Amino acid sequence: MHKRSTSIFCIIATEFCERFSFCGLRTILSLYLRNMLCLHENAATVVYHIFIMMCYTMPLIGAILADNFIGRYRVILYFSIIYFIGTIFLCCSAIPPLQLPPTSTSMLGLALIATGTGGIKPCVAAFGGDQFRLPNDNQQLQKFFSTFYCTVNFGGFMGMVVTPALRRSVMCFGDDACYALGFGFPAILVLISIVIFVLGKPWYRIKQPRDNITLKFVLCAWYAIKKRFQYNKNVDGPPRGHWLDYSTEKYGEKLVTDMKIVCSILYLYLPVPIFWSLFDQQGSRWTFQASRLRSEVFGVTLMPDQLQVMNPAMVLLMIPVCPGGAWPILPDLSPLHKMFAGGILAAMAFICAGILQISIERSTLQAPGHEETGLVALNTLACPVDLSVSGVGSTRVDAHGTSLMSPLPHCTYDIIASSPRDCFGRIMKQHDIRTSLNTVAGMFMPVIIGQNSNDEISIYFMDPSTFVKSLTGKPKLKVVYIGDTGPNMNVTISVETEKRLSDIYYVSDKPVDHIGESAYMCLQPGEFEWRASSANGDISGSGHGVVRAGGVYVLCVRERLGRLDAAVLHAPNPPNELNLAWIVPQYVLVSMAEIMFAVSGLEFSFTQAPKSMKTVTIAAWYMSVAIGNLIVILVAQTKIFESRSKEFFVYAGMLTAAMCLFYRMAEGFCSRTIEGDGSSTESHPLLQHTHSRVISVHSVKTSVSPYSDTDSSASCLGRMERARPSAWPTHAVVHVGTPSTTDRRTATLAKN
Repeated sequence: MHKRSTSIFCIIATEFCERFSFCGLRTILSLYLRNMLCLHENAATVVYHIFIMMCYTMPLIGAILADNFIGRYRVILYFSIIYFIGTIFLCCSAIPPLQLPPTSTSMLGLALIATGTGGIKPCVAAFGGDQFRLPNDNQQLQKFFSTFYCTVNFGGFMGMVVTPALRRSVMCFGDDACYALGFGFPAILVLISIVIFVLGKPWYRIKQPRDNITLKFVLCAWYAIKKRFQYNKNVDGPPRGHWLDYSTEKYGEKLVTDMKIVCSILYLYLPVPIFWSLFDQQGSRWTFQASRLRSEVFGVTLMPDQLQVMNPAMVLLMIPVCPGGAWPILPDLSPLHKMFAGGILAAMAFICAGILQISIERSTLQAPGHEETGLVALNTLACPVDLSVSGVGSTRVDAHGTSLMSPLPHCTYDIIASSPRDCFGRIMKQHDIRTSLNTVAGMFMPVIIGQNSNDEISIYFMDPSTFVKSLTGKPKLKVVYIGDTGPNMNVTISVETEKRLSDIYYVSDKPVDHIGESAYMCLQPGEFEWRASSANGDISGSGHGVVRAGGVYVLCVRERLGRLDAAVLHAPNPPNELNLAWIVPQYVLVSMAEIMFAVSGLEFSFTQAPKSMKTVTIAAWYMSVAIGNLIVILVAQTKIFESRSKEFFVYAGMLTAAMCLFYRMAEGFCSRTIEGDGSSTESHPLLQHTHSRVISVHSVKTSVSPYSDTDSSASCLGRMERARPSAWPTHAVVHVGTPSTTDRRTATLAKN
């Protein structure tokens, strides 16, 4: 008992460290691709989903190696080492002093990580199950699976909380986000998991592979396909009922019957990838969406990548109250009905995401169209100004305020600006001005209203801009200096954040049209300080301001008579307005969808697949996840959606249609109860319920299913009645009771 407890502890600890590492790394990955490697959001989405696709393709390789060649222990060990090497590469790519090509090094690291975690994925839970001797240890096995599943989710939960916090809380290499630490900590965890796993070897019960069932599966299917196309009615007799029947003579009825069962399961998998194409966007599209929300909660600013933690947290909370849990609040359903309900919930989650995206787009300044332009007026005066644009109309710009006129036709406009003669205690010698403006298509024309050294109202033109928000969600700040600096003054304006990170703007000695402007600086949300100074000491001043996530700001510093006269902070594109709480409903729905669809789907795969082909079936399930991510890649690459909200709604419609098709297909599926010896029996869908008392029949010797697996329910019953007498067992044992939950508990693990 002590020996097994030690081995189980090592296996669970290994999986906890691996899940902690992977989920933490994946949480910050999309932001790293966008913010540090400077990939466009579409490109970052593509890379992220290629990575996830590889993670769910490699389980096929890991399962084949484990079950057919080197066994589960060696697969876990070897692929863990590959995983560790990948995390080292990824960490090194985020360390600028090493001067490694960041993009290529990152891609190499991600490829190794996907290979490592994918190879491990199908083996750890099964390796833990190998430590028990059934049926004597059935209760202990169920307890292990329950503990294992909770540990897996808790590890993912901790990774999604801790890793983004490490990324942000520490400054390194002159940046306020330390991705090197965010990737380095998961690398340490992988190393710890390898050490723990190796130390447990003396206590493990290690099984070696006995038969190459995967190779037999492929060869049998290939042989049946060839024979089907070579079929000659005159020579080979009447046509066979199923295409796999053409390989019965060579490979035997038992293998062919098991393969029919697997094929009927794979047939139901056809609509499944659409679900995963939506579900895995939590780490890409939804993270980018969260960066457009106001993330201050009770005075604490949350990070977009930290929001992904809501999914595992809600899953842990919801499992006890969902069907099959300890305190179910929903009616019990069969696994296929749960999957249908989960798919509809996921579609509803994307409808919520689309509605939220519409609100985000409406609250965000949208760039003008190809043949349009816009006018942004920034008033640095302490009194309101009336602005009139020929052929368009007029607007009032408040004191120290901002006004927008968009969209406008792309052409030349006459502009008239008028202020009160008494502008907040300052007498304006000339209180109106007229000028012309040549616009640029697709851009905003920023106009600054100020006062020159002769106490006359003046208009200054900034460079055309789109005022687009930063990809990172951080606030952007541009410094604009208005006035005459003159030679040898060397005016500098420095901006420093609360974390003591600073940027310095050197004002030109000869500004064009009395205006100079810096490039945009990305700051952390919160307070900042600015200081202006010149070499001769005439220009000096300081101040502070507050910037919020998502805002695009312009700090206008105005000089008059050789002295600093005013400094005004404008926000042409306001900060994020919608609160973070608006994203919660879609996470609630997608978490319920995961429990209903993903867990039930694996339960269905384990309980319905023949004992000898569970690996093939589960590998196919993981492949459906990979295909789902491929769908996202194709959609992102084609760029067919101009609006992100339309994309979300189309995804929701696709999944709804796929689930309706799935429901229709599931109605014709004849469920089977798989016994310990690998034999199978059928029960009609109308008579079968997951937790009801079931009568199952299996042969003492062999049991062969003589009917097609994809027939409708009525056809299943009809074929049972017409079965050849020789196909039925000579002895039968009848069991009355509830189905075993062992495979079901195994199924809930494999999603991780």
